[in-house]
Amino acid sequence: MNEAQQDKYLQAKKLVDEEQWQDASEILEELVTEVDDSEVGRLTIIALYHTQQFTRACTYLFEYLEVMFDDFTDAQIAISILVQNELFVLARQVISSLSQWQDELLSLVVAGEEKSRQEYQETLQARLRGFYHLGDYSLTEQQSRLQAAFKLPLNEFITGSKFLLRDPYTHPLVKSSLVELLCKLQVNDPVTIYWLDKTEYTVIPADLLPLNGLPIVAEGKRLISIKCGNQNPQTERLANQEFQLQVMFLYPRVEQTIVDIDEWINILIGRIEGKTIEEKSDTAKWQSRLGEQIDELMEKH
Repeated sequence: MNEAQQDKYLQAKKLVDEEQWQDASEILEELVTEVDDSEVGRLTIIALYHTQQFTRACTYLFEYLEVMFDDFTDAQIAISILVQNELFVLARQVISSLSQWQDELLSLVVAGEEKSRQEYQETLQARLRGFYHLGDYSLTEQQSRLQAAFKLPLNEFITGSKFLLRDPYTHPLVKSSLVELLCKLQVNDPVTIYWLDKTEYTVIPADLLPLNGLPIVAEGKRLISIKCGNQNPQTERLANQEFQLQVMFLYPRVEQTIVDIDEWINILIGRIEGKTIEEKSDTAKWQSRLGEQIDELMEKH
């Protein structure tokens, strides 16, 4: 911060200490666009919360989320802002990642969900219908509707997710995102997914690891780095991109599909280098199949 910005900060800090929230928020909103400072971000969020400018507070909260969980009072404000914006699923995801205060913060979300059910029943039903019909649309629209579904209470979100995971028209990337989100929310209800091989599989999300927490994913990236080395950074970059998309398509059945990670990475690099791959092994067949889906994805987006 330069001297003028430092003066603004000290003025705003004094106003916050005096609980003059409106005046403080005006100075802080101006300052937060000038400097990238976590304490300025934190105070801006708090001041906007106290002036009930919840939508604006949420914008800064997404940017400075981490700094709001060093203190319980700040954590309550952060979760309350998400609840006021009806981002119940996101609020629960944040809470599930914390090592403390989970029960106390969860009660804020539960109260918000109940209020939403009682006071905004028609809106809630419209959101749920939009979520249920997600499979009727393009991938971009499906992803947009998934984001909109974050405003559903958890039980309704799980109900809609269970339906979509069995719908053949829900895009595989949306299905994997749904399962991973249910995993992060520690959902213990079994869910059935109609998967890439046109077979249904039942999983318990809470028993899964998130995609990038899977050891096989880390091992795949390590092997790409070793096999490409410094000689071919372009191949390494493309292989990493393709591998990440492959495992996103495969989740939650990554480990069941990639039975030999060394062979998988060898074939992946070979495909990127333009080598002819004979589809004799299951690995080669899966690589070909995923390659077609990824190519189609890239053409459309």
